[in-house]
Amino acid sequence: MLESRLAIVCSKADPASLNIKRALLERGAFRRVDEKLFGEDVHAIDDVLLLTVSSELLYLDELEEHVKTRGVIFASRHASESGAPAFLTHTPGNWTEEALYGGKPRKVCIAMPFHLREAVTALEKLKAENQLSEWRCGLEVTHHGPYLENTPAIFVELGSTIKEWSNVRAAEVVAQAILGLLEVREDKEDGVVAVGFGGPHYAPNFTKIVLKEGIAVSHIIPKYAFPKLSKREVMLAIERNTVPPLIALMDWKGLKTEDRRLVVEACSGAGLQVKRL
Repeated sequence: MLESRLAIVCSKADPASLNIKRALLERGAFRRVDEKLFGEDVHAIDDVLLLTVSSELLYLDELEEHVKTRGVIFASRHASESGAPAFLTHTPGNWTEEALYGGKPRKVCIAMPFHLREAVTALEKLKAENQLSEWRCGLEVTHHGPYLENTPAIFVELGSTIKEWSNVRAAEVVAQAILGLLEVREDKEDGVVAVGFGGPHYAPNFTKIVLKEGIAVSHIIPKYAFPKLSKREVMLAIERNTVPPLIALMDWKGLKTEDRRLVVEACSGAGLQVKRL
């Protein structure tokens, strides 16, 4: 069993992930260690591991059987129908019975809200510094696998086509952002943690809150998931966090009346302050 404070995980099946790994090895003071994982070399910097797997990251549910760590950072590609260039970050998990892209139905990983905040902030800053103004940058809602029961997790993604996945400068932006996450301590950071409800997949209103107000947003349940949700999933969004949220942020126009009622009742009952966006 490998042990560390944090683990960065890359995939040989993912061209963006390998491109990010290359940049991490070039920019960080990683050294190769004696241990191997799944037959692949393991690198380390202080108490952080850099791991490589051959499988797709979305289906790596067994990771906890081999690695004991306080948090996992998955360096991954992002794919979309629009193909728009993007730097994105989010928590993995599935809100409904559908688990088309890994994970388990109605189960979500433990969110790392302060890592998410730092990732969005760093990506936005690095995007500007590298004159990549046409790139989307921000949070996505909680979605896809893998599912880790006890280990907090975050995805940091490079999207959205092979052109971007192969872009050396873009991979270096993601690598720099990930290296900045190594200094974040979920139990020692300052700031308010919030959980988000409503709105579209790319969560522009929640990204704006993070960048402008410094609020750390953890799980986000999008509008499209709500027809299939119950109070149980709302409570998962509140409870599956490294730091308990104090605020429930609602994309008010992005929710139906009955969905608003479900969120308000569950969050108020859990002691959260409910705020409209």
